[in-house]
Amino acid sequence: MTTAVVLAAGRSRRTSGLKQLYRVHGEYLINLQIRTLQSYGFNVAVVLGYEAERIQKVLNKDVTVVWNKKYEKGMFSSVKKALRTLDGDTFLFCHVDRPVPERAVFEALLKSEKAVAVAFYEGEKAPPVLICASVKNALIHSDLKRLDEWVASQKEVDHVEVNDAKVHCNANTDEALKRYFG
Repeated sequence: MTTAVVLAAGRSRRTSGLKQLYRVHGEYLINLQIRTLQSYGFNVAVVLGYEAERIQKVLNKDVTVVWNKKYEKGMFSSVKKALRTLDGDTFLFCHVDRPVPERAVFEALLKSEKAVAVAFYEGEKAPPVLICASVKNALIHSDLKRLDEWVASQKEVDHVEVNDAKVHCNANTDEALKRYFG
């Protein structure tokens, strides 16, 4: 079973409002991301932290919510919390503030025979990141502070070349939210 995990626990410090609740054509950004991932056939989990209760009230129904009370420790704490909480064989980590790439990106990652796979577009890595249950304990018990550091520390990582520029779109400012999501 594959679960797509939307990392959405942060404070949105570089935007004027919560990115999770940014409106895209009358829909909350977080629900747009969930709906897109569900349309690809994934079970979806969302990791919430800051303003979790407020965000959970607007979530689409068929989604698992993981509460990360230690969200201030950074995104890697949300990855660890998701892996501690969720069951499954394969996890695809996505960011709430990045457009969900085409289904082909996920299909390419899922074809990997390695326990960790990262999308590569034009020679640069980007989310989503695939992590298999076989390395779950190693990640959870890692002393590293960032997911990209942990990925780099792994001996066998598949760098999967994809053909979707959206993997590099990061809507971490008001201007970028407008540019990527309208």
